[in-house]
Parts: sequence; C-alpha cells; structure tokens
Amino acid sequence: MMDAKNHGLVERLTEECLNLYNAVFRRSQQLQPLLDSSFRTGALKRAIDEQRTARNEMEAAVDRILSAAENMMAIDFSDPDAAATEMANCCGEIMEACSFQDITGQRLSQTIETLCVVDKSLDALATDHMSEGDAGVAMSDEASLLNGPALPGNGLGQDSVDALLASGKKS
Repeated sequence: MMDAKNHGLVERLTEECLNLYNAVFRRSQQLQPLLDSSFRTGALKRAIDEQRTARNEMEAAVDRILSAAENMMAIDFSDPDAAATEMANCCGEIMEACSFQDITGQRLSQTIETLCVVDKSLDALATDHMSEGDAGVAMSDEASLLNGPALPGNGLGQDSVDALLASGKKS
C-alpha cells in the first residue's frame, strides 16, 4: 500500500513526465516542416543549388563585365570607326552581362521562400522557448562583428565612420 507522501511524489513525477512529453511533442511539431524528407530533399536542396548557381552566374557576369571594360581600355582610337565599333561591342557585352540580375532575382526568390519556412519553424521554437522563461543566449558584440557587411540601412553612416576615425587620431 502506498502512503500519502509516496503518492504525492508519484503524482508529481507523472505530471513532470507529461509536461516533458508535451514540450517534446510541441517542439517536434514545430520542427516538422524542416524534418519532412520532401522539404530536405526537395525545397532545401533546391534552395542550396539555386544559391550556388546564382553565385556562379554573378561571378561569370562580373568576369564578362571586367573583360569588356579591359577591352575598352585597350581600344586603339587612331581609327575612329574601328574604335566606335569596338566600343559598341564592349558596351553590348556589358549590357548583356548585366541581365544576370533578372535570373538571379528569380533564383533568390525561391531561396527566400525556403528560408522563410526555416525561419517560421525556428521562430515558433524560439517563441515557445522564450515563453517557458528562458531568455536564451544573446550574441556577443564581438561575435556580431563576424557577420560580414551590414545590410543596407543597418551599417554605420559615413558621418559616424568619420567621427569614429577622428576620435582615434592622436594630436
């Protein structure tokens, strides 16, 4: 026969086990879109491939633009008609190379859609985690500097940079 003290302990342990089960179940539900094999082998793989392809297309376009610019610098202007033709060819090459942004934009749009699914799942996890009273770990100032160039509108303005450099000068 179980006494009242042991009965209370069993009830408390049972309740904690149920709470743990519910927390794990909620988190698995929140991660389900990311764990689905069709997402990982389909959308996520495609997004990664689209990113790689977009990067390669941008690199190729920049190479074409730089080559055309170098060709422009090498034009011999002693024959104005030949120079004009060569200049027009170089400008055409540059304009054609710049058309990469349309295709790259389409590729990046597909990648953004996939990242939104990831973001939504992670946001649900973080929101649930924060509601349980855990503030999480904030990124240190030093670690936040390792994120590469700032996105437009998020970096320091030129006046701030000038003031920062001026404050470090020795008189």
